[in-house]
Amino acid sequence: MNRQRIIAIDGPAASGKSTVTREVAKRMNCIYVDSGALYRGVTWKMIQEGVNTKNPLLVLPVLLKSKWKFEVRNGAVAFTIDGVEPGEALRGKEVREAVSDIAAMPAVRTFVVARLRKLKKLGSLAMEGRDIASVVFPKTPYKFYLDANPEERAKRRHAELVASGETEKAQEVLESLQRRDQKDSSRKTAPLKIAVGAYVIDTSGHDIEEVTRILMGRIAELEKPRNDKMINPIWYSMTCNFFLICLQLKNRIKFYGLQNVPKTGGVIIASNHASYIDPPAVGACTYRTRMTHFMARDTLFKKGFMNWFLHKVGVIPLDRDKGDIKAMKTAIALLKDGASVALFPEGTRSVDGTLQPPKPGIGFLVAKGNAPVVPVYIHGSYEAWSKHSEGWKPNPVSVIFGNLITQEEIRGLGEGRDAYGLIGELIMKRIADLKENFEKGLIHE
Repeated sequence: MNRQRIIAIDGPAASGKSTVTREVAKRMNCIYVDSGALYRGVTWKMIQEGVNTKNPLLVLPVLLKSKWKFEVRNGAVAFTIDGVEPGEALRGKEVREAVSDIAAMPAVRTFVVARLRKLKKLGSLAMEGRDIASVVFPKTPYKFYLDANPEERAKRRHAELVASGETEKAQEVLESLQRRDQKDSSRKTAPLKIAVGAYVIDTSGHDIEEVTRILMGRIAELEKPRNDKMINPIWYSMTCNFFLICLQLKNRIKFYGLQNVPKTGGVIIASNHASYIDPPAVGACTYRTRMTHFMARDTLFKKGFMNWFLHKVGVIPLDRDKGDIKAMKTAIALLKDGASVALFPEGTRSVDGTLQPPKPGIGFLVAKGNAPVVPVYIHGSYEAWSKHSEGWKPNPVSVIFGNLITQEEIRGLGEGRDAYGLIGELIMKRIADLKENFEKGLIHE
């Protein structure tokens, strides 16, 4: 496939991202970039010049005078600073202990980010770091975050150091990683965090081949052509724009975290359901990213115009009184073909506006559809138009899209009937978390 890919792989130290990124770069014909090497390069330069690495007023003048040159060597980006290649010195203990202070300086980050972005002219990149998906290339669809528990990461780093001749003890390595994590996650400029829309992979207990397979599988999913054959794009566009205008005028609708919805690949949009306006709200918001299939009770399809219209906009008829195998098979087939399907785990509208337990079928569909899930919380729709209200009211409505629930996380709940219930509970738990965070004022535009 002749396309430029920017594969952004973030995560804390010793999460496995360096080895995985190298492997992905090799298999995807990308240039490998270790963004951390640039920060270590700045640190190395300051140490060479005898500059206090904790004082940005001393660091910046030396940094701005330095001359950096980049080249591709053996499939990876290499660089020199003032004509000298730092080499293995970048991995030395002195550099490791000082790099967090250097990397926390806003001026240094601006300097490095600008140079990382210029590397795009070299071609497709597989770049690892701590803010690649959130700051350096926030628009790339290929966003990943690798993590592992602290003990696992310390074990890996200790093994690396022993292999290279270092003599640090395992406990010292763990404490060093914990200090680094604290500095990276608490710095004011570009802190270490999971980027919006990133696919999270827990590498604990997985070898490099397994993690690489998971990551590349996700890339393949993202590159699947959209299967929107059931949707007439003209009617869908007209319908969503009509609903969006109505909701903006009547309910001043706002949405948050839409970047969490992947633009390609099979995905399930799972929302709470308290109002007549929930499906139009989700559809109108997600249309900015992609077209989405909804399910609706089959009784709505009995009238001529409604039957014609609902089929035009890709709605799947569902018999809610029986186990509708046909609807399930249709949704699963769409997901496997790379389409977006919206579901309401509670099955029907909440009587009092509170979150309800999930229906059993949701876990089955999610497991068989083999697609990640975007949890969604709709706030204010119950007050705007509930089962019991007398018409549509001008209450403000907000739609909050949460972080992806990955297939790896779903598979970790097990298989079969026992797992289906756990999957539904996990989705409703994530929706409840979004509700709590929104009501606490922790979610912003």
